Amino acid sequence: MIVLALGYGLYSLAQTPNQIAKPDTIFGFNFQVNMTKAVEEGIFQPDSDYVYVVLDQGISPMTLVPGPSFTYSALVTNGLDSGKTYNYKYRINDSVWETVDRTAIALQGITTIKTWWNMDALNYTAFVVNMTYAVQSGIFNPGSDYIQVIGTMNNWTGSPHLYRIDTTNSYFITYTLDPGSVQQYKFRINADSSGLELLNKSNRMLRIPDTLLEVVHYFNNYNPATLPMSFNCDMEYYLRAAHFNPMNDFLDVAGNFNGGGQNDVLFDDNNDSIYSLVKFLDTAYIHSAPLEFKFRINGNWATSELYGKPNRIYAFHDTINQNPNVFNAWYDDKDPSIPTPPWVYNVAIQGILINHQFLSGIYSYEDVNGRPEDSTTFQWYRCDDQQMSNIQPIDSANHITYTIDTLDIGKYLVFEVTPRAMGGDSAVGNPVRAVSLSKIGSVGIGELENIIASVYPCPTSGMVTVESLKDLSVIEMINYFGQKVMEVNVTGQKIFSLDMSFLPPGFYVLKVYSRTKEVGVAKVIRR
Repeated sequence: MIVLALGYGLYSLAQTPNQIAKPDTIFGFNFQVNMTKAVEEGIFQPDSDYVYVVLDQGISPMTLVPGPSFTYSALVTNGLDSGKTYNYKYRINDSVWETVDRTAIALQGITTIKTWWNMDALNYTAFVVNMTYAVQSGIFNPGSDYIQVIGTMNNWTGSPHLYRIDTTNSYFITYTLDPGSVQQYKFRINADSSGLELLNKSNRMLRIPDTLLEVVHYFNNYNPATLPMSFNCDMEYYLRAAHFNPMNDFLDVAGNFNGGGQNDVLFDDNNDSIYSLVKFLDTAYIHSAPLEFKFRINGNWATSELYGKPNRIYAFHDTINQNPNVFNAWYDDKDPSIPTPPWVYNVAIQGILINHQFLSGIYSYEDVNGRPEDSTTFQWYRCDDQQMSNIQPIDSANHITYTIDTLDIGKYLVFEVTPRAMGGDSAVGNPVRAVSLSKIGSVGIGELENIIASVYPCPTSGMVTVESLKDLSVIEMINYFGQKVMEVNVTGQKIFSLDMSFLPPGFYVLKVYSRTKEVGVAKVIRR
């Protein structure tokens, strides 16, 4: 199989029949339960407890897989009948049951069910507005006026009156909103359009997290002790390369001015691939150390930009002489207009490591300038260990495939890729190597076949199921930066489901380890 599109390719010339994705003709439930409240109340200990989903009709209980933010998930497909209603509950370990009753209907395909343990949510958002300077300017009288929030959370009809916090000039209201939803809003004095803040300016925007949140504003954004700081990040390349899906993913900025990441989300207001945020920072930053930060996809440091590189730096300054604080960047500094060498990642060796067996190198190619791959070169080596000691090139072994020779027995093999793009001085990238998972064995000795039988569905937008030939102990997911973004301990199961919905789109390497130390590798595409 060779896939090549717009200069972003996935190569795999040795895909066995049982690795081909299965059609989506099954009936299944993708159960996802948030255990945050149970953790905070001491009911559930994430380091030692397990959570199960238990269905009726004789279906075996299923262990849920831990994910980010104490969300646990499992894919149940076996034993379901189309159109049938199933009763189910979640259970902690062997004895702690939910007190609520749940039902679900099995429909064709995968039905995703998101909920909280015992249906007890913990995702309240408090909207707070400080009216101090509105009082000082005479536009708001705490004794006779009231304040509302008006926005998408109340269909722009206006909220109940915000509550005053003690005798301060701060007012708040709390909403329970759908996690992941984007809300637009403004504050308003009385039920009068003349009291609406930010006239002729954009609405405030907020992406609702799956947790408690308090967002604090000053009415009309006026506070003489703060200055606006604009962050602009161009996502053109990441959008074009399908590493960022604006329908499911979000972009934030995390740094020393917000505690390493809170809820400072950037939005593409003009649909031009440039994501922006205006944040009001205390003027004390003018005289302190510079701002340090990075942009992140989905609020996750594991998928942040500039992996292994220093933070971005900006000197926050006074805005006298019409010199605003604005920072512009391309995400990960990938500017398609600047000639850049191509690169490869997810490099691996596929095949059985036995004498006379056929091997194939696999890898993913990418080019920030969108140039298609052209004349990429390959080289196979043999060496003494996985640290590539005493590495020696193998004569004439300069193809993507290689047939193991008798001289390789007892040695490790190395596959090297040097990417090349069409034309230009920057058309040749750096070589990348992958070493075999073990020594080469003779026939019948040390068979180290890929123990993964199948991975499906692939591509996936959420859940992916792994079927193994061996009982598994650990499953890892590695992104195209080579970062491990997921690790799950598995208790001897041969079939397991993983939730990839929180990961950005792109190519991933799935790596599994059996209980007897065999290893399997496969590629997964998150669309």
